[in-house]
Amino acid sequence: MDINNSTVSGNIQAVMELLQQGGVEDPTLTSEANDNDSPDVSKYVVLVHGDLGTGERLQTAQLRRSIESTSWNHLQHVIFIPGLFHLKMACADALWRCFIYPSTVRTKQASCVMLRNYAREKPVSTRRSLAFIRCTSLLAMQGFNSLKDFAHSKPTLDDLKAMAEEITRMYVATSQFRRMCRKQEKERDLQFENAILLNKYFLLYEELSYALNSGDVGHVEASIISWIPILKAIGKHKYATHMTNFLYNVHFVYSLGLRHAIRYHILVNLTGRPMKWRAVDWCVELNNLFTKVKNGGKNSNRSVERIILESPLVQPCAT
Repeated sequence: MDINNSTVSGNIQAVMELLQQGGVEDPTLTSEANDNDSPDVSKYVVLVHGDLGTGERLQTAQLRRSIESTSWNHLQHVIFIPGLFHLKMACADALWRCFIYPSTVRTKQASCVMLRNYAREKPVSTRRSLAFIRCTSLLAMQGFNSLKDFAHSKPTLDDLKAMAEEITRMYVATSQFRRMCRKQEKERDLQFENAILLNKYFLLYEELSYALNSGDVGHVEASIISWIPILKAIGKHKYATHMTNFLYNVHFVYSLGLRHAIRYHILVNLTGRPMKWRAVDWCVELNNLFTKVKNGGKNSNRSVERIILESPLVQPCAT
């Protein structure tokens, strides 16, 4: 279907045509035609995944059609679900705005750019060892000379957890960070403060990525709570507002059945393998990549008609 999704009317038409392709139409029309193949969705909902632009246009469409007489005409069955893949990109953009984009940040010691430049100047063996500097320093504090000696000691899972907690307390900004910043300037270590703050935000991004890949919906929701104030602080107020409203609706507005349906369909696993869960909008963008970019034709063959003609033959490879 050749529809302009950048407009409200285009989004309405896209939703209607997608439902029609799935055999779902206006129940009043199907009842008059005595067509029993089309289900009556007046008592059900349809989950629509997409970016914030899609969500805003669907909300505008529902507002425009709120004066209609039937639930079908004012799109009551449409429930918008914000895409978590786009949320992940927004979080990555937040890190870029905080630690890479500002010109004043690039010249500071222990900044993300300076660490990258330092790693590039070193040989490959040194680059790999940079990631273990903190770990080996902690092992030295525990009485081990190397990672090999530590492996021979056969540490238990509880020992590893205790070490991880100690590393977090030492090298990640915690609740004591504000107290550290309130010290007199001669007593502060600004490079260390920047480094542990950098570790904190990067670990939050790593936590969100791990939760998405593992399919842990509860963990994803807990990670979103940490990102909402960060998104608001860097100026992404729409993302902060939409994610706040989404969590509020899921846990306090929607019924138990709808809450269960949303949480169990916000992530999909196309391969059935562990750590291969993906957001629904990620699958949509992957399909767009294969349809429009890799198989969209070149030069004079690249046209909307040709893309639509060959789109049923495109089979994206899920990873």
